[in-house]
Amino acid sequence: MNSIKTPKDNIILVPTDFSTASDFALEHSVGIADLFDNQITLLYVVEESFFKSIFGGGMEKAMMVDTINNKLKEKAEEIKKRYPSMTVNTLVREGKVFKQIIEVSQTLACDSIVMGFNGVNGVEKFMGSTTTRVLKSSQVPVVIVKDIQSSVQYKKIILPIDLTKESRQKVDWAVQLANQYGSEIHVISEVESDEFFMNKVKASLHQVEGILSKNNVKHVTKLLDDQEYPDHFGKDIIKYSEEVDADLILIMTQKEAGVTDYLRIGSFARHIIHESRKTPVMAISPKETAKSYRATESFA
Repeated sequence: MNSIKTPKDNIILVPTDFSTASDFALEHSVGIADLFDNQITLLYVVEESFFKSIFGGGMEKAMMVDTINNKLKEKAEEIKKRYPSMTVNTLVREGKVFKQIIEVSQTLACDSIVMGFNGVNGVEKFMGSTTTRVLKSSQVPVVIVKDIQSSVQYKKIILPIDLTKESRQKVDWAVQLANQYGSEIHVISEVESDEFFMNKVKASLHQVEGILSKNNVKHVTKLLDDQEYPDHFGKDIIKYSEEVDADLILIMTQKEAGVTDYLRIGSFARHIIHESRKTPVMAISPKETAKSYRATESFA
């Protein structure tokens, strides 16, 4: 049990469809909640179209909701058996899945959303457009988990750096995480063939190193050259994270186009989320309100 505690009303939202991927997310959330005395809210969203097409009357719909509620409560009870002091709430909502996830996260003032994601066969409910929409709309960090063995300690965090102002927000989050978890931050960027851009990259890395040093954060800086890392930045990040056995990759979900146009939600973030089979990904929306986040008190 970590000695650092946070208020017990901090809530981690875990959307589920009772799939293996969402079970992985739940286990990951339980590990975080155990470390920081968080509550967990387990959410199931039934699409409006599902009720309309399957059920003709209110009784059938009520029975369906009761069945889902009972299954959620069973999962909550299983967790309580292992962690008697943990609070696990359950909730069933009807509507568009991504809209309900965002609405619930805001209504309950959740400090993070943890989602399962199966990027191998592409059949999980919280894949594709739902995940992308949640990432774009969420006011709090979204952690994407694929592997039940994923560490909740976050001892090694990968911090890709570009030349945008949003990267400063990402550095602030990295500092928060490192202070809470005692993490080592791996600051990475790509070698640029253009001397002008390479100088800007070096200056940016130097500034990030200064911020981390000022906050007493352990860190390593790595420039990914084309010989050792010949692919695009997304693939190179995953390769490096696997080489150092990282526990978390920290990215921004909106446009992150600095030295390369590849850094954007449509390709970069989506590629990291799809292809990072082992390392959880924390995605943060770089909005003007980003610094007003409560920095996921379970995380920061």
